[in-house]
Amino acid sequence: MKVVIVLGGDAPASVLMNWRFKAADFSIAADGGMHACVAAGLEPDLLIGDMDSFVAKEGAPACDTIRIDGQEQTDFQKALSRPEPQGADEVVVLGGTGGRNDHFLNNLLIAASLPLHASVIFDSDNEIIHRVTSACPFACQGMDGQTVSLIPLGDCGGVCSKGFEWPLVDESMGVGKQLCQSNVARADEIAVSLESGILFLVVLKH
Repeated sequence: MKVVIVLGGDAPASVLMNWRFKAADFSIAADGGMHACVAAGLEPDLLIGDMDSFVAKEGAPACDTIRIDGQEQTDFQKALSRPEPQGADEVVVLGGTGGRNDHFLNNLLIAASLPLHASVIFDSDNEIIHRVTSACPFACQGMDGQTVSLIPLGDCGGVCSKGFEWPLVDESMGVGKQLCQSNVARADEIAVSLESGILFLVVLKH
């Protein structure tokens, strides 16, 4: 199952949003993310949050709406509490980057809590970010010449990367350890895997 979640950060172009919605089996707007959906002419399956950001200008949206008051959880956490993303094979987050850096960093931490087998993707106009775990390695074709960075979320062990100008072989990554910033793909297909931990793979869009 593929789930797309729209947050209230910088919304990607409507073309990207429409493409992601068409590929999804279920779509969720988290509070302010509904503004991006309306602007793109899209109707999600569910609107969820405390509704302190979204104000409907032309009546209530037609989709199912769940209001959850309180600030103990972010609207992203409220969206992820639903069974659809928890059981998904792929979760794509739109509007999760840009805007406030504290929101963006917290979004990455929150996304790390999803089941390790799931493919988790933050997509935007400027970059695409993939979560990499031991149960969900990364491999992609058509990457030659792309700029790629690996950002470990804490300690990561057994990190391997293939198809790069500076490949990694069974490396340890983390605070004060091996870094992989602005590496360059030198093959059509690249692959990144690890034995333990979680890292985020960032691909710049040129």
